[in-house]
Formats: sequence, C-alpha cells, structure tokens
Amino acid sequence: MNDYHHGDLRKALLEAAHEVLNEKGIHGLSLRGCAARAGVSHAAPSHHFKSLSGLLTELAVIAFGDFTAALRRAYDEGDVKSSLQQRLQSAGDAYVQFALGEPELFKLMFSSPLPDHKNERLCEVSAQAYAELTRVVKPLCDLHGITDKASVEQAEILAWSTIHGYAHLSLKQMDTHGVCEDMRAGMPPMAILGSLFWREE
Repeated sequence: MNDYHHGDLRKALLEAAHEVLNEKGIHGLSLRGCAARAGVSHAAPSHHFKSLSGLLTELAVIAFGDFTAALRRAYDEGDVKSSLQQRLQSAGDAYVQFALGEPELFKLMFSSPLPDHKNERLCEVSAQAYAELTRVVKPLCDLHGITDKASVEQAEILAWSTIHGYAHLSLKQMDTHGVCEDMRAGMPPMAILGSLFWREE
C-alpha cells in the first residue's frame, strides 16, 4: 500500500471516489473500493471520512464549486454586448453541458441520498450555484417591470427548473423529439424560457 502523507490521503480518496463513480455509478461506490483504488488500506479513509456519506458529501462540495465556476465563466466570458437573456442562455447551456460531461457526478449532486444534503458546507455551495445561475433574473424582471419579491423568486425558480429539466432529460434520454440532441449540438437551453416568458425589445 502507498504511504500517503496526511494531506495527500484526503485528495487521493476524493480522486478515487470520482473515478469509481464514473466507472461504476453511485451504487458501485464503497469506502473499501475507494481505498483500494487509492492504494491505501481499507482503514485509511477513517482518518478523514467516517463514512461513505462523508466522503461523497465532500466530493459533492467540490463538484458544486466546479459547477459554479463553469456557470460564472459562461456569464463572464461571453460577449459583453450580449443581452441579459442571451447571458442567461449561455449559463443554461453551461449547466447542461456540465451535466452531460459529468453525468454521475451530476446525479450525486442532485439526485443521490448518499451525500448529507443538510451539511452546512454543501448547503452553502449549492446555494452559491443557484445564485450564480439566476444572477441576471432580477435585472431581467426589472427590465420588464416585475419588481415584487415573490414574482422575482418565482422567475428564478422557473429559470432553474427549466434548465435543470433540460439537463435531466438529456441524461435520461427521455426526449423523443430531438430536443436533447439539439442541445448537445449547442442549442441554448433557455430558448424556450425566453420565448415563453421574456422578450427583449
């Protein structure tokens, strides 16, 4: 077995968990399996993670950080002359592409009961991702005279649920009309929301 230094063991276990997750899916994960992949004894994970849930909670925390960074890049690296709606479409596309690029990780983040979703850090980073995704929704609402807090919050939920629904359908391959295939080719996933809810003059 490899003799990892204290700081290296944590990183090695997280990398191993990510690898096993990609290969075997959520139900193929175990602490012993992750320890074996990392090249350490089956007791080694206990130095950092008391359970599989603890390991996967930390993996989800890291994943949400990467996810939020991808959404931020989509907003910040776009054309500065883009409309607010176009910027939201870009962020929506980044959301879906993250799901397609990391399908098992995405399921872990949003669908699996294994991470501790009441964990303070996980709650914080997931909230940051939501805030990043919806950061132009209030300016869009302002643009169209929607100013009351409840309506803005409903618009944020509408934006998130539309994008997340596209991502979920893409992963499940439940679409029968070619929509998901179009998305893989780069169709802005917010186009339907834009046509139904907001139109910029």
